Amino acid sequence: MVPTGAQNNIGTQKSTAAGAFVARNAKAVVSFLGGVINLLAVSAALFQLAPADVAGVGAGLVAVLELLRTVNVWIVRNESVLEAAADELAGAPANEVA
Repeated sequence: MVPTGAQNNIGTQKSTAAGAFVARNAKAVVSFLGGVINLLAVSAALFQLAPADVAGVGAGLVAVLELLRTVNVWIVRNESVLEAAADELAGAPANEVA
């Protein structure tokens, strides 16, 4: 069955929305993947060189820092979306400049 113009248009809109979502969050995903690699490298070094209890705490701190970095990147990339949502929840028009 060949898609009609309307069906094709809906598919294009969905792929455009998905593409915008991926583009908006790509840096956060890259930050997350870099954090996982960093956590693995630091953990391997810590568990080889430090006592197990100290290495566990150090790995936990690195994991928290990497998570905070990823959240920070996500917030910076989505600041306009978050601001519009906050304005909407507060009842102010989204396009009004303060």
